[in-house]
Amino acid sequence: MFRTVIAILIALCAAIIIGAFQIVGLSLAEIQLIADSGDIILTLQVYGAALFQGLMRPYTLARDEAAYAPIIALGVAGFLSGLISKDWKRMIVVSLVCVGLFFAGFAILVQGVEYTFEAISASAVDLGVDLGVSIALLGIPGIIGASLTKEDY
Repeated sequence: MFRTVIAILIALCAAIIIGAFQIVGLSLAEIQLIADSGDIILTLQVYGAALFQGLMRPYTLARDEAAYAPIIALGVAGFLSGLISKDWKRMIVVSLVCVGLFFAGFAILVQGVEYTFEAISASAVDLGVDLGVSIALLGIPGIIGASLTKEDY
């Protein structure tokens, strides 16, 4: 259980950090300006919506806009968390939980607070291929990383 929770945290942190620099395009100076600004909540909501929209649409962004940063962010996050988890079954759980949390952030920040279950399920249907690609981008590199560090019992 401990390795699973740590792997989830590593995957979330790695994907968000890589996404902040590559998907959103922030620099360290801009992050410092955001931290020093008076309206940090609204600014983080705008950048968070762009980040989660990129993480939830890796296939669409790669196909339509030739933007490969979400693929890299999810793949690296999956591989790093796989190195920590050391088990392919844990990585399946980690990838499902992480994509679920990314989808929750996407639904809250992009669709707003006024969402219903019908709106969320319609959004999930619209994102069907992208959700599957996100799960695979976290899971497959994670399984590779887990197989590199697995322990024989």
